[in-house]
Amino acid sequence: MSGGNTGDGITEDGESRTQRLRFTADGWEYFRIWIVNVALTLLTLGIYSAWAKVRARRYLYGHIWLGDTAFDYTANPVAILRGRILVAFVAVALWFANLFSLWYYYAAIAVLAPLVPWVVIRARTFQLRNSRYRGIAFDFQGRFWDAAVWYPLMAVASFVTFGLAWPFRIFGRDRFLVAESRFGSKRFRFIGEAGPYYGVYIFVWVMTVVLFIGSCIVLVLPSLGSDPESPSPTAAWFLPVFAVLTGLFSFVYIRARLLSYRWSCTQLGDSDFVLQLSFGAMLWLYASNAALIVATFGLFTPFARIRVLRYVVDQFLVMQPLGEVTFEAGEAQRLGATGAEAAGEFGLEIGI
Repeated sequence: MSGGNTGDGITEDGESRTQRLRFTADGWEYFRIWIVNVALTLLTLGIYSAWAKVRARRYLYGHIWLGDTAFDYTANPVAILRGRILVAFVAVALWFANLFSLWYYYAAIAVLAPLVPWVVIRARTFQLRNSRYRGIAFDFQGRFWDAAVWYPLMAVASFVTFGLAWPFRIFGRDRFLVAESRFGSKRFRFIGEAGPYYGVYIFVWVMTVVLFIGSCIVLVLPSLGSDPESPSPTAAWFLPVFAVLTGLFSFVYIRARLLSYRWSCTQLGDSDFVLQLSFGAMLWLYASNAALIVATFGLFTPFARIRVLRYVVDQFLVMQPLGEVTFEAGEAQRLGATGAEAAGEFGLEIGI
């Protein structure tokens, strides 16, 4: 089959065409948005944070292009503010419960645990329904009991099995989030398997143990000397430095490998997606970003976000059959932002 370049990042091979996403955001433009958002959020004691979130996301979405059209983010800041106020009341209640007694705190957690699946579904639905491409909104139709399996229940199973069930939980969570998502009237499909998830986590676990033992033999044992009550600086700094370095390595490796696998195993109608992220490139981005953020006392944060987004988006390919590809809009629905804000506050992963 002969291939050709049709311009605008599109190539054809006789049976299908491949489009590459483009990211056109500028670091200095986003910095100006970010610094104004921070200032107004502080001046309004956090009230402006809802508008700040929408403003930042609209800028980022509006600079992600597929073909000749950019994405759009349409959330209402007032809805986000209402959700954040409710979440703030819950967080304050948990804080007071912890002040009085750990028993009160754990009792409150137990009471709130059944709400986790509801929060996940609301958050994912709010995020997708306010994400649009060519005027067509995404959607999510996950059910409460499915979310309950992959969030609170499998989290408990991972704890009971000393982490052995954790890769399967992440696999099931990704499959749930993808397979219940929609673009217009078309449903996403996830064709991945649990094996690669276990492969990624086992590799990280084994490498962490090997590096720890090897570092102890090479660096720590020779530096202990004959006086065990006066450890050398090398021995004193070993654990925190090792924890930071292996934590960064593990985070970047898992993110690069699983993000690539998730999207490469995702389909929408007759369209396939390909994402191949380089671990080395991602490690350099995160490590250099962390160093620059520390060196600039946080001012490099918006530039760091743009750097990572530009690399990830530019590696994203959409493969479609030749001919016209059509999508029909789904049923328009409105949803409050309470679940979305709760997911962000309590660290629940609802995006891919």
